[in-house]
This record gives sequence, structure tokens and C-alpha cells, in this order.
Amino acid sequence: MTRFFNSELVRETLVELDEMQRQIFNDMLLVPFYDNEQKRNHLQMMKEFLEKEKLFVFRLSLSDDPDAIKMKEEMLDCAELIGFDKNEGIDAFFKMLEGTIKGLENTLDD
Repeated sequence: MTRFFNSELVRETLVELDEMQRQIFNDMLLVPFYDNEQKRNHLQMMKEFLEKEKLFVFRLSLSDDPDAIKMKEEMLDCAELIGFDKNEGIDAFFKMLEGTIKGLENTLDD
């Protein structure tokens, strides 16, 4: 394990992100059956996850640790798999996700 990932804060963040991601994915099958309030709660969790993910990626970006650099690059590769141009940068990817969440929230206001 490299110095970036030796940080207790980084390890705690990774655990928290993993738990949130698992909850979001587990709920995905149930969301069609949720009422609007439950859907809003789910979207709120997604927004919180996204904010924590952005902060984590910012930390990755500040590090010169080879494993941190590799992890950021792998995240961009994953984003590319779902159609994002990784040359646009990770901030543009996060803005796209924020827009998607906002769009979903707007469908609940109808």
C-alpha cells in the first residue's frame, strides 16, 4: 500500500464510498416501486455520493502517489466505458452526472 492509501482519512473515505455505492445499487431495482418521497431520498443519496466522490477525486488529483494517479486514470477509463470522453476531464464528467440527477429530480416535480 502506498502513502496515499495509508492515510486513515483516505481509507475511511473509500469504505464510506463503497457502502454508499452498494446501497445505491441495491436500491436501483426498487426505485421503480418507490413513491416520490422515496425517490427524492434516493436521489439525495446519489447527490451526497457524488459530492464525496468529487472530493475524493480532488484528493487523488493533488497526490503524486503512483497508485493515486493510477486510480484516477482507472476512474476516467470507467467513465469512458459509459460514453464519456475522458479528454474532457473528470470535472466535466461530474457536471454531466449532476445534470442527470437534476433532470431526474425535475421529473418528480411534475
